[in-house]
Amino acid sequence: MTKNKSFEIIPATMDKAAEITALVITCDIADFGQPDFVLEDLLDILGPLDLEKDTWVARSGERIIGFAFVEVTGEGALTSFGYVHPDYVGRNVGTELVQRIEERAKQYAADHPEHGWVLCNVIPANNESAKSIVEEHNYAFKRLYSRMMIDLREEPVISPPSAGIEIRPFQSGMEEIVYRAYRESFQDTNRFYDTSYETWMEGKSGEHYEWNLWFTAWDGNELAGFIISKNFKDHVYVDLLGVRRSWRKQGVASALLLHVFREAYKLGIRNIRLSVDESSLTGANRLYEKLGMKAVFQQALYQKELTVKG
Repeated sequence: MTKNKSFEIIPATMDKAAEITALVITCDIADFGQPDFVLEDLLDILGPLDLEKDTWVARSGERIIGFAFVEVTGEGALTSFGYVHPDYVGRNVGTELVQRIEERAKQYAADHPEHGWVLCNVIPANNESAKSIVEEHNYAFKRLYSRMMIDLREEPVISPPSAGIEIRPFQSGMEEIVYRAYRESFQDTNRFYDTSYETWMEGKSGEHYEWNLWFTAWDGNELAGFIISKNFKDHVYVDLLGVRRSWRKQGVASALLLHVFREAYKLGIRNIRLSVDESSLTGANRLYEKLGMKAVFQQALYQKELTVKG
């Protein structure tokens, strides 16, 4: 436990999940004007982490005023998020959390020197306090991500892709071929992390990943594309949408996404969300806009290379 004059920093614990979620929601409303987080999101985050080493809670008395975590997101890649209650901005809480993140990241790098390591920190794009903290710690701005949403008012009409391409529900036995399609379709994007099939599937097996919201696109016996979604009951989050190079610009992505829209609508879920890189090489953000999705806020990704002293 680390103490400060006005607050202390301790690891997160599962019994404080509801209080941490309330903090994140408060920060979201301050930064974005609306919440973008639920308890299930936090449980998904905390589940795979070593809470003692990879999470931090800032507490003033019994009040939780800050939260941060860092996770491995690929070979030699770490990503971190941090939150500070609006009433405590400017009181050194954010700086302390960033320092804990960096200390842990350096441990990762030292334990695995065979990799070159980068540490990413994702912040609200319009949060000047967070921007100042990451820039003071020598992070460099890399890109913007937009959170896009749609509230469905009627059951979507699905436009079929090019002739010969068929959209099918995901079924058991397709896991490995979808994984291979993921590697191919995402390898030239910023979201690609080269992990083993076992690790990738483990990450796609949480309770919110529901196969009825996963679809595949087929051209004969060849998999052309896929979509993987999560069901949070009040909304559906599109986790991955990939189309292999040879089948791009043929309406595959639109058809896959519209199938998710329709399935969500049948389930009584009207809100669909996803996150997209504003500099997407495939122009994904423009595709989503054509389908009626709108950007509601942006997050900025800052990055730095980690150096370990020998």
